[in-house]
Amino acid sequence: MKSMIRYGLLAIALICFSNMGIAQKKNKKKAKTTISAKKKKKSTKKTTTRKKQSIKKRPSVAIYKVVDTISPLRPITSLPFKNYTIDSIPEKVVTIVSAFKPQLKNVAKIGFLNATAVVDTNSVQLSYQVPSQNLSFQYQPIALVPRAIKIDSLNAIKQSANIKIGMGNYFNQFIQLEGALVDQKAQQHHVSILNESIAGPHPIQKWNSIGLNYNGSYSMNKNKVLNTQVYFNQSNRYRYGLVPDSTILPLKNFEQKLTVIGANFSLINNQVASDEFNYAPILKFNHSNLINQANNLVIDLYSPILYSLKNSIKLHADFNFSYNQYNQVNRNSINNTIFQFDPSLELNKTQYRLNIGVRPTIANGDFALYPKIELTKKLKDTNYILDAGWNTSVNNNQLMQLIGQNHWISAPSSMPISSKENKYLNVQVTVSKRLNYGFNMALNDYRELPFFNQTKQMNNPIQEGLKFDVLFEKRAIAIELVGNLRYQFSDKILWKNNFKYIQFNLIRENTQAWGILPFEFNSQLNWVFNKKLLLDAAGQFWTGSKTSAGLGNAYQLNNTFVLNAGMQYTISDQWTFWGKGENLLDQQYQRWANYPSLGIQILAGIQYKFRK
Repeated sequence: MKSMIRYGLLAIALICFSNMGIAQKKNKKKAKTTISAKKKKKSTKKTTTRKKQSIKKRPSVAIYKVVDTISPLRPITSLPFKNYTIDSIPEKVVTIVSAFKPQLKNVAKIGFLNATAVVDTNSVQLSYQVPSQNLSFQYQPIALVPRAIKIDSLNAIKQSANIKIGMGNYFNQFIQLEGALVDQKAQQHHVSILNESIAGPHPIQKWNSIGLNYNGSYSMNKNKVLNTQVYFNQSNRYRYGLVPDSTILPLKNFEQKLTVIGANFSLINNQVASDEFNYAPILKFNHSNLINQANNLVIDLYSPILYSLKNSIKLHADFNFSYNQYNQVNRNSINNTIFQFDPSLELNKTQYRLNIGVRPTIANGDFALYPKIELTKKLKDTNYILDAGWNTSVNNNQLMQLIGQNHWISAPSSMPISSKENKYLNVQVTVSKRLNYGFNMALNDYRELPFFNQTKQMNNPIQEGLKFDVLFEKRAIAIELVGNLRYQFSDKILWKNNFKYIQFNLIRENTQAWGILPFEFNSQLNWVFNKKLLLDAAGQFWTGSKTSAGLGNAYQLNNTFVLNAGMQYTISDQWTFWGKGENLLDQQYQRWANYPSLGIQILAGIQYKFRK
């Protein structure tokens, strides 16, 4: 009995101890579960903190990706952002408050009365997280070249008129009248009348001119503008070369009088940038008359046609027509006609611009096909721009252009068509916004190039004055070098320079390039001293041209340097004082043989402005 009781107590003790072990195991398991839950909670807090920081750092589009991919069981290192670090820079928030807030109105009617609209007076603030890489952008500006712009004050007023008069030595007289008008349709009209005369120490060393010029702008429609120019000019000189001072012959014997009348019309499209197809025709008409010698009628029509296929591809189909009728006294007239078509393909890229095509030309019934290649390229990481090309231009010689080069020519016996085949390489360099320069080298092949040489065989200088013959060279090949330099000292001082050098390697018929200057250099300085005073100066240097008295005895004229200067002082809004001086070094030079120039020439006057 005692043994049974003993075994029963032992069994009860074992059961108790076993229950205590199970309870301890349950407690340990519960404790572990609690610790794990705390760790998960801390991990969730860390994840939430990092998630908030990521949301502040990333743009709004990326926030939704982060929220969707984060889970309490996914470690932060598994996010789809590599090299993820917390940026200590404070976030940049742009606050945008809308001035307009939409209102939701209840349109239900109670007793036929509209419900009162509920107006929201709270402003809604939206936070935009802008990525740091989008807060600053790298900008590489191109080199800017300042330009000296003269502001035309006539555009800002409806009506204006100026009168400008001046007097100087050598009986120099100058008068100019100008008027500008802007009508009710915003169309501009400008008229100018000029009269100037001068007389040198020689009895017949005289010159006077009168000119009338009108410029108008007419609006055809919203985008088309017709620009018009009508002009008349008459200049009268007297051939005093090799004429003795003691001559008593009438001035009619030495008269060199030229009258020119003409008109130009051009159609301008103001929507060139947006139109795929564009054309801008230009029509020119002029008639020149060299009294008692010859007259010349010229009609030119030039129409550039452009079709844009894409932003970088353009098709050109330019057309040119020129008609020239030259009539010499007591001789048959000479008619020259040129038809030229200029199709080409233009490619515009960021690195270069290429224009390639052909120029089929019919000149007086003769057909010729000329190439056209133009390439412009900017060298990478430099301020160098290269231009290279090969083209041929055809020109209808005009009496007005020939007299513009040499005032003392006699009417030429022929008027052929000239051409120039040009192969060139041009370099333009922009050092800074103040300094830029360029250089051009070309190989030119001329046909019918006009030369000018004095002659004694065809006229008597004592009776009629010295004349120059126009000699058209059948073919001449020359190397031509052209350079330019421009420097802007400040916003008020601008200095410009250019030079030209030409060397003939082949002249087929003539022995020399008569009348052509081998080297020319021009320099000009503009200075805005203050708001009232403007100053300018110019210097010219050239080497003398070749000439001969007849068929032989060729010689070269002396080198020449000419210095000029001018000024303008504003006294008031209406009154302005101006003056200029030419040949200030008093150089006794001869641009054309046996035609000596005047000495120092001073001209000064006043200008009065009428405005409304």
